[in-house]
Amino acid sequence: MKKLLVLTSVILLFAVFSFAQVWVYDSDFVSGRIVHGITIDPEGKIWISFFAPTDTLDNGKTASGLYVYNADGSPASFSPVTHGEINGVPDTLRYNSRGTSTDNNGNILHCSGFVYRINYQTGEFMNRYDYLDAVSSLTEAAADDNGFIYVTHVLSARPIQILNEDFEYYNNVVDSTKSIQRSLLVSPDGNDVYIGTIYAGVNGVRHYQSVDGSGPDGEYALVDTFGTVFKEGVTPKEAAHNMWGQCLDWDRNGLMWVGTYWDVGVSDFSGWYALDPTQNWGIVDTVGRGVPFVLGVRPEGGTYNAPRNAAWSLDGKTMYTGDFDGQVVKKWTNENPKGTGSPIIGLEELVVSLRGSDGRPVVLVNFDLKQNYPNPFNPKTRIPFDINEQVHVKLVVYDVNGRLVQTLVDQQLMPKRYEYEFDGSNLASGTYFYQLHVNGVFVTKQMLLIK
Repeated sequence: MKKLLVLTSVILLFAVFSFAQVWVYDSDFVSGRIVHGITIDPEGKIWISFFAPTDTLDNGKTASGLYVYNADGSPASFSPVTHGEINGVPDTLRYNSRGTSTDNNGNILHCSGFVYRINYQTGEFMNRYDYLDAVSSLTEAAADDNGFIYVTHVLSARPIQILNEDFEYYNNVVDSTKSIQRSLLVSPDGNDVYIGTIYAGVNGVRHYQSVDGSGPDGEYALVDTFGTVFKEGVTPKEAAHNMWGQCLDWDRNGLMWVGTYWDVGVSDFSGWYALDPTQNWGIVDTVGRGVPFVLGVRPEGGTYNAPRNAAWSLDGKTMYTGDFDGQVVKKWTNENPKGTGSPIIGLEELVVSLRGSDGRPVVLVNFDLKQNYPNPFNPKTRIPFDINEQVHVKLVVYDVNGRLVQTLVDQQLMPKRYEYEFDGSNLASGTYFYQLHVNGVFVTKQMLLIK
C-alpha cells in the first residue's frame, strides 16, 4: 500500500528554501542542443545524447546520435555514435533520445525508440531490445550490479520490465505503472526500484520493493512515495511542496539526485536536490538555481531551466547537468561532495563553507546575509546584507506555506552593505522567511511578525 511520507519538522519543511550550495559552476560544457541524457563510462568519458535527430548520414537517414567527450572536452575518436550493426543487421539511432546510462560493466544503455547497449570502449552496437515490440517513448534505463536491466514507458498503465544480461525479457517489476515518468533507478541488489513521478497532482519518487528480497526473481510492491513534503491535517492535493521527479540519478556517494522542472507551482521544489537514503530521504545537497524558460535565451552561469540527467566524474568531484529547455550541459565542481550520513542542511546555515587544512571555514560565497532587525517586528523590519562584487541580487520573502510574499530587490548591485525594509502591515502574525540569491547561491533566514 502506498505510504505518503509526512515530515513535520520545520527545518525539513523549509529545506527547499534553505540551501547554500557548495557545488561551484565551472563552465558550459556543451550548448545549443536539447539534452536528454548524460552518463560517464569507466574510462571517464562523458556520453551525451540529444532529444532530436542531429545528424544526416551518408544514406540520407537522420540520427539522434550519442556524442562522446574526453574529460578535457575533446571528442572521443569514435564520436558521434549514430549507427552500427547488431548480429550483422545494420541499425541507426534514428529516434529521439529518451535517456542514457551505464550497465554493470560500464557499457552504455541508450533509449532511442528501443533499448540499446553500446560498447563504451569502441562505440559498437552490442544489443537491442524492443519494448512491447513497438517503437516506444521509453524512460531512461537502469541496471543493477548483477546485470539485470530495468526500463518502462513514459506514460502510465505500462509495465516496468526487467531484462537479463543477455538483453532478453525476464520479469516485470509491476504490470502497470500508476504515473507518468521519465526516469528510473534501481538499487545495486535489484531489490528497490524508483521512478520519478510527474504531472500526477501529487508528485514525488515512487518506491517499489521486492516482497521477499529476491529482486528480479520475485514480486515487487509499491511501498512508499517520498520527496514531497506535506503539511499536517491537509489532503494530498494541498501538499505544501511537490518534488517533480523529472530525472533521477545516483551520484558516486550513493545519494539520489532529483531534478525538477521550472514550470511548477510556486511552492513546489524547483532545481537539483540530493536525497540521502540513510536519512529517510532527507535533502542534503543542491546545485544551481532554476530560472523560467524564455525561448531563445540560454540560462547563464549557475542557472538552468529544466533538469534532465546528471553524471559525475570518477572521483565524484565534477558534476555534469543536462538542461532540456536551456539546451546546455553545465559543468560544476566540488572538492568535498557530500556522502551519505551528511547532516541535513537547515535554516541556520548562513554561508557555504568547507574546512581547510587548519580546520577553519573557507568561505566560497561572495555575500553575507544578516539577521533582520528588529526581530520580532511589528509591522516593519529591515533586512541587511553585504555583497563583495558587482552581481545580480535577488531578495525575496516567503510565508510559512512557502508562498512568495514579496520581492524586495531583483537587480544588479555594486559591492557594499545594503538594507531593505519589509512591511508586514497587511500580513498575519507568524514566521516568515527571507532568501537572498547571488550567482546561483542562495541562503535563507527566518523572522517573526507579532501583532
